[in-house]
Amino acid sequence: MLRYESRLGALLAAAGLLLTASISSLAQDKPDTSPRAGTMAERLARATPANAMQESIEVGSVRRSYWLVTPTAKAATPRPLLFVLHGGGTADARVTFRYRFQDIAARDDFVTVHPNGIGAGWNDGRETEFLLARGNAPDDVAFFRAMINRFVSTGLADPRRIYVMGGSNGALMTLRLGCELADQVAAIAVVSGSLPTNFVDRCKPARALPVLMISGTADDLMPFAGGPVAAVSGQNRGTVIGAEPTFQFWRKVNRCDATRTAREDWPDKIADDGTTLSVEDGVNCAATTRLMIVKGGGHSLPGTAERAGDRRLAGLPQATGSVSREVDGANYIWEFVRNFSLAPSASPERTVTEITLPPRSMFWVSCTDRRPLGFSLG
Repeated sequence: MLRYESRLGALLAAAGLLLTASISSLAQDKPDTSPRAGTMAERLARATPANAMQESIEVGSVRRSYWLVTPTAKAATPRPLLFVLHGGGTADARVTFRYRFQDIAARDDFVTVHPNGIGAGWNDGRETEFLLARGNAPDDVAFFRAMINRFVSTGLADPRRIYVMGGSNGALMTLRLGCELADQVAAIAVVSGSLPTNFVDRCKPARALPVLMISGTADDLMPFAGGPVAAVSGQNRGTVIGAEPTFQFWRKVNRCDATRTAREDWPDKIADDGTTLSVEDGVNCAATTRLMIVKGGGHSLPGTAERAGDRRLAGLPQATGSVSREVDGANYIWEFVRNFSLAPSASPERTVTEITLPPRSMFWVSCTDRRPLGFSLG
């Protein structure tokens, strides 16, 4: 178990894990035999798929590791690949198995990779003294580039269909990868995260990049309106600009219409979950740019199986907010990213085949071939 200097630190770590792991179950009169029973190590072991393998790779002078889950049948051609990033408070990627992306992958024949951070999270660009000390400032961008190169060179991954998603600290790392690895990543999805204030001017993607954001308005750890991250900690964990400004940033990067967006308010299907959904899309963009606003939602992926007792035990009912059941968040993310791919090009520059999707569509509705974007790495 990770050690924390205070109870407050432990509570904040638990809040980060709520995106990626259930907290221990409440005490009961008889033994709990549910998947949440036992120590964290025991629950992680039970949650690990039988076909998951932990592998390592040398990045500079540092040995890094990840969990790889491939469908059982051997593919004749390289498969799409989705990186699933854990949040802060842990460096054990097995907590992300509760997202169930590996089950969707078995259904739709793609590969999931669950990388392990260093220390208690990712070097996502905030670079405060506290955060850098937590993980000794690893070069996480180089880690992802090395993994991508390995999976492509071995024929496991289709280089045109590599995607990244992450929650909380993992969401900020996903945004950083969108900024710095847009030449190798076809689309990204972020949950409960926005751009670090100090990183905005450094974000210079190599091309227009499809982006999906999912943000809760009642998220007090990663504030929807921007501000200090996990302000309750009293520690300098940096600041973020907020969901709407991050959406506006990517609309500008993706050359969307600067004067308007398309917004749809979804009907409230689950009356007792305390949330409703709105989806906002950029208009006339070079790459699809979307923000799903979870009104009343907290620091969690919509559709994640989670009990109120988990949040009470974490001691942060206000910080974590409500878990929306209005949509299966994991499936929604996959149905979004899967529609994008880097187009082959004879030149070093890459192009993107862009698909314009209505907010809830699972179907292709229009297809426009784009010319090479001609951007250079920033």
